[in-house]
Amino acid sequence: MIDELARELAAQIRQSREYEAYAAARERVLADEQTAALLKRFHRLQMTVQARQLSGADPGAEGEELKKLAELLQFSPDAADFLLAEYALNKLLTDTYDTIARGVGVDFTEWEK
Repeated sequence: MIDELARELAAQIRQSREYEAYAAARERVLADEQTAALLKRFHRLQMTVQARQLSGADPGAEGEELKKLAELLQFSPDAADFLLAEYALNKLLTDTYDTIARGVGVDFTEWEK
């Protein structure tokens, strides 16, 4: 039953404006090999920098490269649209997850207090 509800929720999310904007923007950036490669590098660097920050380490050269790459990507309207659409979809998914967690009485922020 839960799997069925999850599939139904996924179908509803695929019909959301956030997902539709993300899918359209993703299609545009994947059509340009150079932009797609830059975004792939950006996401890899983002994960590396976040992991270092979580462990208390300095982001180092990767942090600087990430900043420069983010600035470069802002000059590409398709890349900028994709990053904004990706953020909006991530926010929708995070908000949905938080709603479900609160609905079952789980508060993952309690450890932040």
